[in-house]
Amino acid sequence: MAIKKAFVGVDIGHSRIKVAQVDAIGNGYRVTKVGTALTPPDSIRDGQINNVEEISQAIKAAMKDGHISAGNAVIAAAGGAVFVRTVPFPKMTAQMLRDSVKYEAARFVPGSVEDSYVEAEISGPLSDTQMNVLLAAAPRDVVQGRMDACSGAGLNVQIVELETFATYRALLEFDTTREVSTKTYMIVDIGAANTGVTVIDKGAFVMHRSMPTAGNAFTDALKQAFKLEQVDAEAGKTVLDLHELLNPAIPENPPLKVIQTQVDDLVREIRRSMNYMQTQAQQADSKATASVDAIVLSGGGAKLKGIDAYMQSKLGVPVITVGVFDNTTIIQSGPGEDSGCDLAVATGLAMRAHLKAA
Repeated sequence: MAIKKAFVGVDIGHSRIKVAQVDAIGNGYRVTKVGTALTPPDSIRDGQINNVEEISQAIKAAMKDGHISAGNAVIAAAGGAVFVRTVPFPKMTAQMLRDSVKYEAARFVPGSVEDSYVEAEISGPLSDTQMNVLLAAAPRDVVQGRMDACSGAGLNVQIVELETFATYRALLEFDTTREVSTKTYMIVDIGAANTGVTVIDKGAFVMHRSMPTAGNAFTDALKQAFKLEQVDAEAGKTVLDLHELLNPAIPENPPLKVIQTQVDDLVREIRRSMNYMQTQAQQADSKATASVDAIVLSGGGAKLKGIDAYMQSKLGVPVITVGVFDNTTIIQSGPGEDSGCDLAVATGLAMRAHLKAA
C-alpha cells in the first residue's frame, strides 16, 4: 500500500509565518498541528520575499514550533500585485480559453502577463457573445521567492494558489450554515501589512483588491502619537475596545481615537469596494447581486476588540468576525485558545491538499 503524503499549509505573512497540518475526517476536517514563528523584519515587502534564507529559517522555526514533520507544502501568492477578478471574455470553449488566456488577460491584468502565472476558469454565460471568466494572476518572482523559501526549509511545494481562495475555503466554502450558494459575502482579511477585500457572490468570486491600511498601521499610529516602543504599542492595541466609540456616555479615550482614524480609513475603502461592485452590476445590467449580505472579518487585525460592531455601525451591513474553528466542518485537536481568525490562510491551504484530485 502506498504511503500517503503529508502536507502542510504555509502562510508567509509580513508579521508571522503560520503553518498548519489538516486531516480529512468524514465530511469535514481536523486541524491537527499548528506552528508559528515571527517573520524577520524587512524580509517581505508587498508579498515579495527580499531575504529567502531568513524566511526559510523562519519556516523551519514554525515547523518546529508545531512539531510538524510533513515534507510537502501548499503555499499561496499574496500582495498588491496579485490580481483576482471576474471579467468578460468572448464566448469560447474551455480549451480555447486555455490556449488564448494570456492574450485575453493582457486587457485586464496590470503589469506584464508574460512575467506572471495566469489561470482562468469559466464562471458562466454573460450574453449571447460573452461569458464571465474568473481570472487570476500572480507575478512569477512573487511565487518563485516563496517556493525557494520553502525549498530552503526542506519542503517540496506541490500546490500554489492565491491567499483569497484559501481564506474562503477555510471560513465559508464548506460551512453549510453560511448559505454561500444564495448570499453575497465580502471577506475582509486584515493582515499585518495589507488588508485583502474579496467579494463572493453566490459562491462565485467577483472581485479582490488589496490595501495598505492594516494591523501595522494601527500599531504605527499608536507608536507615533504616544512615542511608544513597538512592543508597548502592540500590547496597548490589545486592550482597546472599539465598542466604547459606540457609547457616547463613555469618556473619550485618546489611544482609541488614534486607532479610530485608521479604522475609519479602512471603512472608507470597504465602502468604495461596495460602491464599485454596485456600479459594475448596474453598468453590466447583470443578474449579479449589487449588495452585500454580510462582511466577514478575518486575519490578525480582526482581533481588535469591537472592530466588527464598529464597522457594522458605519457601513449598515452585518459584520462578523469569523475564525476557522467557527466553521462547522472544521474541528481542532486539543484545547483552542481562540476561534483561529488568523489561521484561515494556513488552514485553507492545508485543506487544498485533500482536494488535489478533485
